[in-house]
Amino acid sequence: MSTSVEILRDRAGVPHVYAQSTADLYFGLGFAMAEDRLWQMDWLRRRALGRQAELLGSAYVASDLLHRAIGIPEIAQREVQLTDGATREILESFVAGINRYIDQCDADLPTEFKLLEYEPEPFTVSDSLAILRAEFWSLNGRLRTIAIAEAAGLLPDELREAYLTPEAADARILPPDAAYPDAAQLNPRPTEPGLLGMGDATGSNNWAVSAGRSRSGHALLASDPHQPFWVPSSWYEYAVHGPEDSAAGAGHPGVPGLWWGSNSAIAWGITNNAASTRDLYREEVHPSDASLYRDGERWSPFEERTVEILVRGQAPVRHNQRSTVRGPVVNHTLPTLDPSDDAPLSLRWVGQEHLDDVRAAIAVGRARDWSGFRDALRDWAVPVFNFGYADRLGHVGYQCAGRVPIRGRVARGYRSTKDPADQWQGYIPFDGLPSSFEPKRGYVASANERVAPDDYPYPLHGSWGSGYRAERIHQVFATTPTLDGDSNVALQNDVKNVRAERLCPRIVELLGNGTHTDVVLLRDALSGWDYRYTLESVAPTLFEAFMQSWQDRVLRERFPERLHALLAGQTGAAARIIQHGDLAWFSGELSEQINAAALEAVSRIRSRFGSNQSEWRWGAVHQAHWEHPLSTPDRRWLDIGPEPVDGGAETLRNTGVGPVASGMGAVSGVEYRLVVDFAEPDHFLAVQNIGNSGRPDSPHYRDQFADWVAGRYHTVSLRREDVERDLESSLRLERTEPVRLA
Repeated sequence: MSTSVEILRDRAGVPHVYAQSTADLYFGLGFAMAEDRLWQMDWLRRRALGRQAELLGSAYVASDLLHRAIGIPEIAQREVQLTDGATREILESFVAGINRYIDQCDADLPTEFKLLEYEPEPFTVSDSLAILRAEFWSLNGRLRTIAIAEAAGLLPDELREAYLTPEAADARILPPDAAYPDAAQLNPRPTEPGLLGMGDATGSNNWAVSAGRSRSGHALLASDPHQPFWVPSSWYEYAVHGPEDSAAGAGHPGVPGLWWGSNSAIAWGITNNAASTRDLYREEVHPSDASLYRDGERWSPFEERTVEILVRGQAPVRHNQRSTVRGPVVNHTLPTLDPSDDAPLSLRWVGQEHLDDVRAAIAVGRARDWSGFRDALRDWAVPVFNFGYADRLGHVGYQCAGRVPIRGRVARGYRSTKDPADQWQGYIPFDGLPSSFEPKRGYVASANERVAPDDYPYPLHGSWGSGYRAERIHQVFATTPTLDGDSNVALQNDVKNVRAERLCPRIVELLGNGTHTDVVLLRDALSGWDYRYTLESVAPTLFEAFMQSWQDRVLRERFPERLHALLAGQTGAAARIIQHGDLAWFSGELSEQINAAALEAVSRIRSRFGSNQSEWRWGAVHQAHWEHPLSTPDRRWLDIGPEPVDGGAETLRNTGVGPVASGMGAVSGVEYRLVVDFAEPDHFLAVQNIGNSGRPDSPHYRDQFADWVAGRYHTVSLRREDVERDLESSLRLERTEPVRLA
């Protein structure tokens, strides 16, 4: 530190960091984040470095092997050397702040360190970069998606396409009047050498409303990310105020940079684009020498290294990790599709290359207009995100950002190492990525649906969301000429399910005039329903149970049992069969299958919840439970919940739905909500799903939980006088000797 740093915490536990230099500012941020999230940051570091099993035993060996196979530790170490000077200085200051906190808190370590009887190691820049790269993998890796597509190869062509296509396939992010780039005038961005090998893991909502459609005459923005529920929250809320930075919002623990936020001039939010940034290649092994694989016209030796995973209370696990010019062989991390097929599968991922995402995230927070915002995003690489934008002048925009590989063909399963069309031919240039500024309809929106139509100049494919949340956004905008901050709050908490609205009339029709008591029960519930997932309604329980039973029947008809667990969540064909009835999926009558699924659904509900239908209410069965990684029957005090929550997997108020057999609990959902109205540019509304602190003994461990459930928000201000008026605590870090950088 060169000067002092002030950390003011408001009543929501949000730290506002003030400093006179950029280095000191990020030192203070590291210190504040460590105060709140030190154990979580250590846990995320261990996940990234493949070191969780040494604390919690064999249950984490698979995760450790995955992150070591991808090579996250090695990638992060090499990234340190490639990071530009200014960004590296920020990262060094940030981890110095973390280590300053570690140095002084020996007697007051978070509870988890005491439970596991260990102390945190000093943080390094490579640790921070490893945490970020592992998060990128969790958002964009999705090897299971490729395996699903490969498994679908068992189907006839016409059924395979129907099975893999999202349900609401017409939903698009790009507004109809968006200009397309001229691909002939743009050169593909070249691929870069990988940081691994020999040569080389959810949804979200986001919209922005222009001044012309706002009741205040100022632009609006709303954004909310969705993640699996766990404690602590996946996102950390803070504000930074220095010579180059003055912004507030939420970012990822362990790394500097805001992913959602506002700086009084612009506001931004993101949704996961899900464009494909990785491929699995089927390697050809030499017929008489298994140590060689085909590399073009020659045979090359696999690169090999021994990975050792330390396991608490057990002997270490050792794995021979092989790699090719494309990347690591990852068969051991994939589900087995065909036990007789042992061909090595190698991974190529954009995240194996040098990225500038920390620099980009910080630059976004400093941008003052659309041009500066887009310039900042030129450095964003992975994951590919949909960025929503609004500014103080009333403008709104959408920008797809990230490195999307150009291949010669669209392939949803494993790719060939010999087919030139399967090789990467560069990346879509930034100016070739979908973008829209000031669309005529007066808003931009994204909810993980497909980005652009088929005629877009560059191939864009990925594992898109179903599209129903996007359709609900468009429904509301089509019937609401103008909106305000309250409208955005209401929309973020909307519980209407468009999927149910589309499918229920057809399900009722196919159930026909069946007289079985359970068929009548389901038919009456669905036919009289408004498709809202409210706590007192039984219809959501019946609909979700029916769809689970129906998807099971769809699977059983065409796939061997060994693939059912892998394919259980793939719903495209299941919905399409109901809607259109023109897919020759079943050999028998469709209505018979629908009636059988209805009987099975009600039977499952009765077996799990009993015969008293008051116990079938959505609020009785759909409850959110945030489980701490160290939770045991004796440590339930670490958990948060259970609590009844409305909404479902396809509603804007997103709460994922578990299987009937396990209670249909809310297993994932919205973790952070942000609403900005530039009528008040120095303020915005936000709420965490549980609390901003990760310390179980903190009053901010769960203090936002009740507000999140009720759809309430707190105000975050960028003005110091407001922060001081809402002050809970203050801390001044004085100039000291340099803190160690391990």
